[in-house]
Amino acid sequence: MAKHESKSAVWIIFTRLVGLILFLLLLYFLDYLKAYIDSSIYRQSVDFLKGNIVLIVSMAVIYASGEVFGSLMFPLDLPAPILDAVASVLLVEFIFNILSFLGEMTGENVFNAFAGFKAIVYPTVFILVLVFGYFSVFGRVLSGRKKRRKED
Repeated sequence: MAKHESKSAVWIIFTRLVGLILFLLLLYFLDYLKAYIDSSIYRQSVDFLKGNIVLIVSMAVIYASGEVFGSLMFPLDLPAPILDAVASVLLVEFIFNILSFLGEMTGENVFNAFAGFKAIVYPTVFILVLVFGYFSVFGRVLSGRKKRRKED
């Protein structure tokens, strides 16, 4: 088996969980401040984040899961590219949501033009991340075998 230099799975889970909790606390604090800040842009921005909270949390959990699997040795790291590809599609969805939000805020229809590309972008991002993820996994495995041959 190839050695895989990376952080431990426990450390990854801990740091991602702390980051997620801090984000949720910050969002709660920003929501609390809505009563004291007289700005429609601020309120709409906080509401946008709250409206996308399921997407944001799902993305964070799936990315963290992919990172945990990626930190394991081959063949246990094989699910990592799949999880990263799914999380990447969620990230693209969030970017499309941001563009739509900006279109609503500015009153411009330019941002809505990007919505027509969703059917092409989602599968393209998924396939690219998946393919390059498996190139990375198998590249680590093959480089580990080459190193072992040189040592023998």
